[in-house]
Formats: sequence, C-alpha cells, structure tokens
Amino acid sequence: MIKILVPVDFSSTSSNALLYALQLFGATSIEITLLHIFSSNPTTMSMKNIDDVIAKDSQRTMEKLVEKIRKDYPEVSFKTKILHDHAVSGITSLGNSGEYDFIVMGTKGASGLKEVFLGSVAGGVISKTSAPVLVVPDGFRFHHLDEIVIALSNKDISDSKLVDPVRTLAKLQQSKIKVLHVSEEKTESIENSLTMIKDLNPSIEYTFGTGDTNKDIHDYIVKNDSALFCLIRGHHKGFLNRIFQESVTLKQTFESPVPLLILHDLD
Repeated sequence: MIKILVPVDFSSTSSNALLYALQLFGATSIEITLLHIFSSNPTTMSMKNIDDVIAKDSQRTMEKLVEKIRKDYPEVSFKTKILHDHAVSGITSLGNSGEYDFIVMGTKGASGLKEVFLGSVAGGVISKTSAPVLVVPDGFRFHHLDEIVIALSNKDISDSKLVDPVRTLAKLQQSKIKVLHVSEEKTESIENSLTMIKDLNPSIEYTFGTGDTNKDIHDYIVKNDSALFCLIRGHHKGFLNRIFQESVTLKQTFESPVPLLILHDLD
C-alpha cells in the first residue's frame, strides 16, 4: 500500500493538491493521511480554551472534506490528523517518521515579500524532510505522465533506492524517463553514471546553461511539455548544490508551471 501525507489548510490550493494525488495514484492501493496544523496566539481567553475551539472547528471541516471526497473515491483509505504545531515542524516530523512514501503539497505563486512569507512552509518542508515531496502548482490539472524528467549532474546515483518514488510513478503511469543534464560548459557523458537507474531505460538530453540555474530550469520546463519534473536535493558541489540553495529552491517551487518531485540524497 502506498501511503501519502497531504497537508491541508482547507484552501483551494491544498484541495487541488489532494485531487491531483487522488488522480495520480488512481485505483492503486493507497492510504491518504490528511493533515491540518493550526497554531494560536495569546488572547484574553485561556490558551487551552481557544485551542479546543480551533481543534473542534478544524475537525468538523476535515470530516466534511473527507465525506465529500469519499463519494468520488470510495476505494481510498483516509486518515486524518489535527495538530497544534508550527506548519513546517509538524509536516517534517511526520514526513521523517518513515511512515509515508510521499508528501503531496500545493503551492501558490507569489513574489517579493509575499513569496518570503508563503515560502516558509513549502521551502521549509523541502529543506528539512527526508521524504519525497510532490509539489503541485495552484490550479494545475492532472494529466497522464507521459514523461518524467530527472535533472542530474555529473554525480552518479549511488543508491538505486533513491529513485524508487520515480519507479513507483513510472509504473503506475507507464511513463517514459528522461535524464536532463544541465551544464555551463561541455562535460563528459553521464551515461556511465546511470547504472543504478538502467532499469528505467532513460533517454538522455544535454543542455548548456547560462549560469542562472533557476532560469535554466524554468526555461526548460516551460519549453518542454513534461508532466512531472524531478529534482534531487543533495549536498554535493556543483549543479545540485546550486539548485538547492534556499533562494533557488523557493523560487522554483513557486515558479514551476508543472508539478515537481523533490527527492533527497542525504549521503
């Protein structure tokens, strides 16, 4: 059974991410945990009283959401969690528990100061969790994953399990796999670096970057009709390290017109 964690704040953005997850995984055996996190500020009422009110109201809203979804997806197993916590720490704590195969989150485009505030949750989760994170742009409508693109540097994939989430999705959707290698200058072929994913029979595309990693990635996504773009968050020098500087991660999370799958190579 595939277990998926979907944080919801009852907005259209999180509802769209939930719908995407349901359509992506389809009739497979899945269990979706809907997570709502709330926090409270000191008031004239006691903290316990206000927390109880918020928790009960959240639970009622959650029950209505699940009831509505079950009409269209009766085969899906749903669980719910209501937590009093900070959003990033609550989501990452569950994501790092090892209980979930994917975290599916919705994001909404923003810029300037608004981007900084809204990005604290999406960017924080991506930077702190070890679980695969699937980021769904607000308003994005699901369509079949004909192709999944994986961005790689010269660093080879040393652990086959790292891309297991890609294998899962490719099998479900019968997707083709493309490896995209972006470099600022001509480099050696990376075919020999793909030993661990040869079972996916990936095609390879080379493209020269401009030095602006965020722009290069965004331009590629816009120009190519890929249904899902996969980035590997690593601590290695070079391309991957630059992609996942916090500012670039945040911008790409907001700017990508297609869903992003973020994997974590923490070795």
